Amino acid sequence: MIRIDAHGEYPDDYCQRLMEDAIATGADSVVVAMQTVGFGTFQKATAYAQNSKLGNGGSKHRKGAVGHWADHGHHALMRISAFQAVGGYDEMFSHNEDAEFDYRLNKAGYRIWMTDKTSMIYYPRSTARALFRQYFGYGRGRAKNFLKHRAMPSIRQMLPLAVVPVAIGALLAIINWAAVIPFGLWAVACLGYGVWMALGQKNPYGPLAAVSAMVMHFAWSAGFWRELLDFRNRRIA
Repeated sequence: MIRIDAHGEYPDDYCQRLMEDAIATGADSVVVAMQTVGFGTFQKATAYAQNSKLGNGGSKHRKGAVGHWADHGHHALMRISAFQAVGGYDEMFSHNEDAEFDYRLNKAGYRIWMTDKTSMIYYPRSTARALFRQYFGYGRGRAKNFLKHRAMPSIRQMLPLAVVPVAIGALLAIINWAAVIPFGLWAVACLGYGVWMALGQKNPYGPLAAVSAMVMHFAWSAGFWRELLDFRNRRIA
C-alpha cells in the first residue's frame, strides 16, 4: 500500500523507488524524507522554518535524511499484511495518526526503513491562522498518543511543549518582572536564529521564518496541553 498525501508533490518514479527499497531491505514499512517548499511570502518563510532545526528540531524525516532503520518517518509504503496485523490507523486520531501507528508497528516487531532513494515535496500552509490550526492539531495528536500508550514525547518535542506554560507564567510579570524571563529567552532565541538565517545564510526570509517557527511552537504546545487537560474525552485504548 502506498500513501499519497495532499499539500505535496511526488517524483514520477516515486512508487518504483519505494518498491525497490522495500524488496532490497525486506522492510515492512518504507518512509521518506520531506523537503518543504513555498511560493508566497509567508509560505516561503514557513518552508524555511520547517526545513531548519528551529522548525523541525532536527527531525530525521526532514530534508537531508539518509537511508537507515527508523522508528518513524513520513508514511510512504506499507505491507498490507503488517498494516492489518496491527489494526491499521486509529481513526480517533485526526492528526499524528502516523506516529501512533508507527509506535504500534515497532512494538509488534515490524521494521521501518527510511529510504534515501526518493522523497517528496511538501507545501506548508500559506497563512499564520492555517499554520496555527495545523500545529494545534499536531499537538493534540501527540498528547492523545501519550495518553493512549504512555509514550513520552522526544526531547525535541518537549522543548516547545514548555512554550505555553512559560507564556502563561510571563503574565506574572505584573507581580515580579523575572517571570517574563523564560518567555523572553524563547522569543529572543527564535528571533536570533532568524537573524542568523538572514545574515549567515543570506536568507531574506529568516526573520519571518522565526515568526513562523514561533507560531508552530506555540500552537503545538497549546494543542498538547488542551488535549492533556481535557478530562471530558478520555478514551484510553
